[in-house]
Amino acid sequence: MLRVISSVEAVERLKAEGFNTNVNRLNAGLRQGVYPFGCAIKLNEYVYEIYSTLLDQWIAERSERT
Repeated sequence: MLRVISSVEAVERLKAEGFNTNVNRLNAGLRQGVYPFGCAIKLNEYVYEIYSTLLDQWIAERSERT
């Protein structure tokens, strides 16, 4: 099942894994298409969709843990 999480939850996961980021930086990256684990949808304001499984895969690919 596809699970969409908030930018806040994504940042919490990233910080727990040692990534230095914040909500503003993450959202800017999503708007620019830098991060493959989510998207930014322009309505009256931006809406962010971050896909939990893709985020976990992205973290695992960059993790120093084995």
